[in-house]
Amino acid sequence: MFRVFRRFFQCFFLRRSPLCSGLEESTGRGGVPPPPEISGRRGDLPLQIILFLLVGCVSIPPGGGPVQPQPSAPLAGPDFPQQIAVLPVNNKAGDADGALILRALVKRKLEEGGYRVQTFDETDQIIRDRTSIGPEVPVQVALAHQDPKILTTWLGVDGILHAELLAFNRAQLTVYTRREVKATFWLTDRDNKKLWEGNQDSDSGSFGGGSVPLAGYLTGSGIAPDVVDKLSRSPLANATINLVDETFATFPRRR
Repeated sequence: MFRVFRRFFQCFFLRRSPLCSGLEESTGRGGVPPPPEISGRRGDLPLQIILFLLVGCVSIPPGGGPVQPQPSAPLAGPDFPQQIAVLPVNNKAGDADGALILRALVKRKLEEGGYRVQTFDETDQIIRDRTSIGPEVPVQVALAHQDPKILTTWLGVDGILHAELLAFNRAQLTVYTRREVKATFWLTDRDNKKLWEGNQDSDSGSFGGGSVPLAGYLTGSGIAPDVVDKLSRSPLANATINLVDETFATFPRRR
């Protein structure tokens, strides 16, 4: 390898290689005789410096060797739930839009993983019908007084995805913006046995304003138009998307 770089350097910089001598050996550049041959190790010093700089630009992992990609989520086993209902988010952050956005993003992530996810309208309506609560009462209130084991029977699903939104904040000080989204998730089966759990805290700060365009992410997402509108206008949209993506990276997938 060193010889290859040496030949290239000599040809294009020092004009010392026989491969590129050609006419220059007889006429030189512009009629000027070619430069004298530089012998010894000092002639290779410029080449060595260039090679040293090239090697210094190569990124090597701390442990050495090639960079290893992040492991993908494990495949779901035959007994793992196939049809899942995502319950309304237990909102401890006090932001109504944040809870709606989080629930929609979780449903999208599960569907990407190959799961059949019950529609929110069907899930919420079944719970209302079973508990005889009116439309003015939040579904979360009815869920707080129900045995979790009976929910899968009511909803006709194999598993239930629970979520709690713990923080959904954005603070701006002059040109510096801090965004924090924190949530926890867990999946239960028909016997209310916890099969998976994940939590994440997306806490980031940046200078300046604006956000990454979400058109590509929302296209064909299946998210309800009203939630898409909230998501596209939310300053915490990217932080919430990152939180869901990172948390569900360990969720077993079906495809």
